[in-house]
Amino acid sequence: MTLRQLRAFLAVARERSFTRAAAQLHVTQSALTVSIKALEAELGLRLLDRSTRSVTPTLHGERFVLLAARMLEEMEQALDDLEAHARRERGLVVIAATASLVSHALAPALGLLSRRHPGISVRILEENTGGATRRLLAGEADIALTTLPAPDAAMEAIPLLRDCFGVVCPPGHRLLATRGPVAWSELSGEMLLSLGSESGIRTLLEQHALARPGLPRARYEVSSVSGLRSLIREGVGIAAVPALAALPMREEGIGFRPLAPAMFRTVYLARRQGRSPTPATVALIGLLIEQVRQLGGALIEPMASAEELRELGFA
Repeated sequence: MTLRQLRAFLAVARERSFTRAAAQLHVTQSALTVSIKALEAELGLRLLDRSTRSVTPTLHGERFVLLAARMLEEMEQALDDLEAHARRERGLVVIAATASLVSHALAPALGLLSRRHPGISVRILEENTGGATRRLLAGEADIALTTLPAPDAAMEAIPLLRDCFGVVCPPGHRLLATRGPVAWSELSGEMLLSLGSESGIRTLLEQHALARPGLPRARYEVSSVSGLRSLIREGVGIAAVPALAALPMREEGIGFRPLAPAMFRTVYLARRQGRSPTPATVALIGLLIEQVRQLGGALIEPMASAEELRELGFA
């Protein structure tokens, strides 16, 4: 049963004439007759009684008029809704992201999205690396912006940006006395703060510590970058974090110095394997890429290429 057949039947039932119905639908009378016959064959019932003077619905046809009208209306509404999504007039995007991406890249992108596509809704799941990955794989998020400690066959991802690690210290700390990079060895003897075990930042630092023995062990641990910021502001200790995560701290007057030799974190744009992004998601990602490129500099490097974005359907 097709929409064309339903429209044909309703037009003939309403007009009581194949000629007038064909003119109304802008089709030939023979094409209209073929549609009606195909519909009757599909249902196994005669829907219209035909005579030389008129066409009238049968008993079954009269009953089917109401059902066909409702089916056609609901289908047209559904198609209108899909077309609105395709035009980016509607849609919902659920995104799992680390806090640093939310505050300095995603939030500005959402500001632009709300003005350009006000019908699109967005739900942000602020998570660490482990949480963002789980949300994505469980189908709770459409996309994730996070580090990926290890490849996962269930996900497809491209690098979004790369930022270098540095040390964040309270104002007046000795490590801020110079403007140049701070050697990792200079962290020895300092009170070191750390993020929780599911943090991608902590995983990278632990991998780095294996290659560079002698780094101090963390004495305090918090679950979020905002908690880390509070402890540093109170002078409890210092921490090694990527440049993007340090941006909100630097805005509050907390000092940041790159660490040498340089160590980098890569943040990925990920989606589940084989799941094409919706038009609303594509619109958001386009604006996010714009914001990430504006963050680019010596400490933060945008990485997503146009070709990689096209391969995952984001452009």
